[in-house]
Amino acid sequence: MKTFRALAIKTAAFAALVVGSTMLSVAPATAAPTSEPSPWVPPIYGAPHVGSELALGKKVSGQCSNPPAYPRPEFVIEWLSNGVPLPAERQGDVLKLTPEDRGNRISMHVHLTCEEPRDYYSAETAPIAASNRATGWTNRGHYELLGRTHAGDLILYPRTYEADYRFKDMSTEALHYDGSWDEPRVVGTGWNIFNIVFSPGDFDGDGYNDVLGRDSAGKLFLYPGDGDGGWLPPKQVGAGWQIFDSIIGAGDFSGDGNNDVLGRDSAGRLFLYPGDGNGGWLPPSQVGSGWQIFDKIVPAGDTGADAAVDIFARDRAGVLHQYPANGQGGWKSPVVAGYGWSVMNEIIGAGDFSPGESYAFRESTADITGIDQEGDLHLYGGAQPTGLYDGDVIGTGWDIFKNLI
Repeated sequence: MKTFRALAIKTAAFAALVVGSTMLSVAPATAAPTSEPSPWVPPIYGAPHVGSELALGKKVSGQCSNPPAYPRPEFVIEWLSNGVPLPAERQGDVLKLTPEDRGNRISMHVHLTCEEPRDYYSAETAPIAASNRATGWTNRGHYELLGRTHAGDLILYPRTYEADYRFKDMSTEALHYDGSWDEPRVVGTGWNIFNIVFSPGDFDGDGYNDVLGRDSAGKLFLYPGDGDGGWLPPKQVGAGWQIFDSIIGAGDFSGDGNNDVLGRDSAGRLFLYPGDGNGGWLPPSQVGSGWQIFDKIVPAGDTGADAAVDIFARDRAGVLHQYPANGQGGWKSPVVAGYGWSVMNEIIGAGDFSPGESYAFRESTADITGIDQEGDLHLYGGAQPTGLYDGDVIGTGWDIFKNLI
């Protein structure tokens, strides 16, 4: 039985406010694709990626104009895809996004039963993109840590979530997700044959997140995830990648719904290798120069809640820079995200690690984790429009890992 050093992790409380109403399997009204969003309906909460979960941002409430006849109006909630109702079996308080949703825009139709029935519509999401790193490895739709030890073992930290209703204040009831770590388990050995290991998210289009590894000969191998923390048979998906000294899974950088890879060469040029959504590549292009000033390039995910992925980079003075992507294969203006990051041996995006009540009325934003020289794991929340906040220690003993994936 393989043993490894136990890691201490704080239990994080997850909270997402959802609809506190009656959910029927079939709604009485058909949505109109051209319906304008109604200010009365809260925005949809959650990330527009396969594998994630969507819910309304807060409880729906309302009152009929004729209380004696309709003292408690009934709300019927219906999920729409491109304005068309989804099948009855997919209706519910929470919508789990699947590969079939890719490219579609999701919205919510709310039917209010009063003496004069009313229909309201939420705004639509951005087009649903492929599953990204933030949706984890066990098909639960939430971030899970995966690390490679110095000995070449892959260790997975799955997560379990339990929901219960609590009152946020006197008028708002919130559905809280309390997240806890399951027992960590080894999901791979011998990974020290690779000098770079990273995750592009779902690279082959099956809805499960994958891992890529580059060996010393420059060959790139795809390890497809099986959705249960394990792997399907690997295959080679590239050669000549030894020209890069840094390779990261950028998420959907080009905005076409497929996950991409960024590579930096020794001259500091940054190249985009767009994924084709089926485990292959579209033609690469150069998307930056001068990146040799950085000693660490970090795939951060969507830190600005704008459905575009962002990249962080640490220079040799320990300054962390944020490079927001524009969602079309280019960049917005970079900003400084923090100082003193030279104390971190490893930095990686953490998805929306701990949403909490204060985030319930906005879309999810990605957080950052870092392992310091003492082996402590720190969590830095994503801030809008740029920057980071907090820096809580959420674990100890993380110096056993060569890198997080």
